[in-house]
Amino acid sequence: MARGPRLVAAGPVTMAVSGPPSPGLASAHPDLRTGAGKAKKSVDKNSNEYRVRRERNNIAVRKSRDKAKQRNVETQQKVLELTSDNDRLRKRVEQLSRELDTLRDIFRQLPESSLVKAMSNCA
Repeated sequence: MARGPRLVAAGPVTMAVSGPPSPGLASAHPDLRTGAGKAKKSVDKNSNEYRVRRERNNIAVRKSRDKAKQRNVETQQKVLELTSDNDRLRKRVEQLSRELDTLRDIFRQLPESSLVKAMSNCA
């Protein structure tokens, strides 16, 4: 007969007490300290490399902002289009509801005998 794993007492059980983190934790892991990060390399703002990087960044920012404006324009156009469609569909629902009410009124005005004849002709 096969048995599952057995638990064997190996010694006294100790429990960890939670409390404030030890002061050595932040010094052991500098990235856990607030404000830690890569030190910025000092760049000469008059250098050609700096000017090229700034120009590329300015182009990227301009492109990103233009793209966002274009998305906004497209969204506004879509809103107008959907609003127009919604109004058109609401009017169509109103028209069909009036038509249905008219047909129900006509149906109610028919004598019951003509309904029986109409039903017998369908069978």
